[in-house]
This record gives sequence, structure tokens and C-alpha cells, in this order.
Amino acid sequence: MNIILTKKEALVLYKIILRWDETGLMTIQDEEEQRLFWDLHCVLEKELEPVDVATT
Repeated sequence: MNIILTKKEALVLYKIILRWDETGLMTIQDEEEQRLFWDLHCVLEKELEPVDVATT
């Protein structure tokens, strides 16, 4: 599966990953980051639903 991000989306995701690497916490700090995760959730949901969480 390929997920295509805009340059802006990639930078937001990179910022989140850097913070996670530094703090060990996956946190959302602003609307831009929240929007990115909502958008990624929608893309993954379309590709992967239905998912049986018990078997993954």
C-alpha cells in the first residue's frame, strides 16, 4: 500500500515523529497535526476495513 502525502503533510508527520523520538510520547499538539491523523485514518479505513483487531 502506498500513501501519498503533500509536502506540508510530510513535514507535519516528520515533526510528530521527531517529537516521539525525543520524548517517547505520540502526542498531537495542534489542529494541523490532528487533521493529518484524521486524514490518514480515513485513507487507512478505506483500504483496510473491516479489520478484526483481535487477530492483528
